[in-house]
Amino acid sequence: MLQQVLLCWTNILVLFVIPSKSVLSSGCGKPLPSGFSPGQTKSIQVPAANGQPVRHYKAHLSANFQNNRGHAIVFSFHGHNGDMDKQEDLSQLSQKGLIIDGTGIIAVYPKGKLGTDGQTAWQGAPYSATGVDDIAFVNTMISSLLSTFCVDSSRIYATGKSNGAGFVNLLACTPGIAAKFAAFATISAALYTTTFNGNCPTQRAIPFLDFHGTSDSVSSYYGGQEKSAAQVSVDDFRQGWASRNGCQGKPTISYLSKGTDPQQLVEIQTWNTNCKENSIVIGYKITGGQHGWPRKTLPAKCKGSVGTNDCTTTVFDATSSIIIPFFNKYRL
Repeated sequence: MLQQVLLCWTNILVLFVIPSKSVLSSGCGKPLPSGFSPGQTKSIQVPAANGQPVRHYKAHLSANFQNNRGHAIVFSFHGHNGDMDKQEDLSQLSQKGLIIDGTGIIAVYPKGKLGTDGQTAWQGAPYSATGVDDIAFVNTMISSLLSTFCVDSSRIYATGKSNGAGFVNLLACTPGIAAKFAAFATISAALYTTTFNGNCPTQRAIPFLDFHGTSDSVSSYYGGQEKSAAQVSVDDFRQGWASRNGCQGKPTISYLSKGTDPQQLVEIQTWNTNCKENSIVIGYKITGGQHGWPRKTLPAKCKGSVGTNDCTTTVFDATSSIIIPFFNKYRL
């Protein structure tokens, strides 16, 4: 009885489900494929099949990768007109020291197909390629990764920026594929109404983390029309996930420490009251933030020059200090 009380109290304090055991994939114990080594990123091609085109993605193995130990997978989806290399640099998911469940991660950077405007895009956006099934592509990547590498299949996550973040929302709103992911995080999301798969049907509560700047001129915090299509406001998006997860009441509002954020420009909205399966929803409202990935340093594409959107900085690194710790709390 005492043990049960202690476990319950611990669960309340840390606000996440007591983890189950790792679910190791069939790739465990196999030799690494040619060209793969710890600490390196390699391109992978998916052959055309079932009416779908050839696809590409990159996978990065952590510096301490061992193929006899279960590793988490974190997918990182680029934005409209993005690519794998820039997304790897922007999201910082290949940097050393990112740990989930005590070990390094497998970071995966998929490439979107050229859309109706001749630029790369993901399913759910009004400019995405007709007939291209990106959800099937994600399924294929997961199956291949599980059979090739030692993966803890209870720890698969997805994040993305802009159109890539909108696609992450579509994954979360599609039960068949959402069932393979433990949690999601979106950055400067392009929340077209078509990324909700209708009314966003869900079969379980899903932990969700979101970042968005109030001065985003590409995907407005306040919703409206973009690319001649309707977008949902960030406040409605976050409240929608809180409602689906059964969270009660208004969010708790907090801020980063004044030492980190002297002007208190980063408001943290947390829905964590009676959420089903302790699947909380957290939103970072960045006053004055533009259409970028929150980080303290500039990505390589900016060549050291401060500009707009991705070429701006903020007072925290979203990936290492918030996204990875958030993912670490959840498993299927």
